[in-house]
Amino acid sequence: MAVEVVSALERKVNFNVSKEVVNSQVAEQLKKYARQAKVQGFRPGKAPKHIVEQMYGGRAYEDALNEQLNKHFVDQLVEHKLNIVGYPKFDLTSSEGEEFIFAASFEVMPEVKLGGLASKEVERPTCVLSDKDVETTIDVLRKQRATHVVSEGVAAENGDKVTIDFLGKVDGVEFDGGKAEDYPFVLGQGWMLPDFETGVQGMKAGESKDVNVNFPESYHAENLKGKTAVFTITVKEVAKQELPELTPEFVKTLGVEDGTEASLRTEIKENLQREVDRRLKIKARDNALQALSEVSPLEVPSALVHDEIHNMMKNAEENMKKQGYKADQINLTHEMFEKDAKNMVTLRLLVQEFIKENSITASDDEVKKVVEDMASMYEDPTDYLAWYFQDEQRVNNAKAMAMEQKVTDSIYAKAQAKETAMSYEDIMKMQVQY
Repeated sequence: MAVEVVSALERKVNFNVSKEVVNSQVAEQLKKYARQAKVQGFRPGKAPKHIVEQMYGGRAYEDALNEQLNKHFVDQLVEHKLNIVGYPKFDLTSSEGEEFIFAASFEVMPEVKLGGLASKEVERPTCVLSDKDVETTIDVLRKQRATHVVSEGVAAENGDKVTIDFLGKVDGVEFDGGKAEDYPFVLGQGWMLPDFETGVQGMKAGESKDVNVNFPESYHAENLKGKTAVFTITVKEVAKQELPELTPEFVKTLGVEDGTEASLRTEIKENLQREVDRRLKIKARDNALQALSEVSPLEVPSALVHDEIHNMMKNAEENMKKQGYKADQINLTHEMFEKDAKNMVTLRLLVQEFIKENSITASDDEVKKVVEDMASMYEDPTDYLAWYFQDEQRVNNAKAMAMEQKVTDSIYAKAQAKETAMSYEDIMKMQVQY
């Protein structure tokens, strides 16, 4: 029978199933149930036929019908050379006469056609670390280990630890969580809402004032979303931030054995460069795959997207549980993941075709290079290499990484690559998918 094209990827095919054949196979199905039937007063497999029919007749008929459904459907797939995705939906359209007539609806895999990249401009980000980037990182390390000393008569500023009393009201009415006494926090670290912190800045111990604080629409408390509260704030204490000096003793606490500033700066720069390189590689990959997607429009099967959504939801749920979320706090929906899932499926199909068309493979040496790069972060790279290659799954992961890099490089080679210089700060702010 002919295959009906419902949409770009949806198909429908009709076929007949003989009632006589189904009935003839019911007996075979009943024999299977008879072997396991547990009937009081009879040993397994010895129950009378009529009792087995009463107990399992409906299930046996359903099994026989499903067996014929699957057989006839597979015959249609073979005849029409159809590459289906997911499971078909069977609808009974007629049961008149000696045959059932079924309609099977299903999706097929799309034909993947890659577009031309020759005229496509693809940005490849670059970054050159500066001494300032190293200094900024050292400052961060010092601030993380800062102490605070109570100071009299000084105005609070970012980095200072303040202790306050506060009382918040919305439309003149107090609300839950809007009151505290002797509450300590460090200004400039985002512990409080921006308007709140701005209001505290410049205040001295003993001072009080009212501060208007706007709650964002995304605020976690429903009763405060988008509202403006007036907080009466009293500063009880201001403790000024004191950063540790770069003494040999302090440098050693940062893991630098010889305690010298020079070694500290060298180690920090190496670590920063490693992280920058990693982020640049990921961003370059994302830009390359985005370019491939833009020149290769592709409609993907909803069944594949649906499966990807469930994988993403499962991973997200497991991560949230590890972070301490309880089951009733995890409210994930398909809509949250649909866009990313569709993009993931699209890129997977495009990359598979790109690899096939360009005969891309990863050699043993290229896989080893990937592992060596990872090993360079460890104190004893040789031990890491030996450990890594002991596990087949780890080796397959390294091979996938090598293939990913070769696909990225190949796309840039075919396209109009454009290097774009970025600062360290911008590189670290980038949203990257590992």
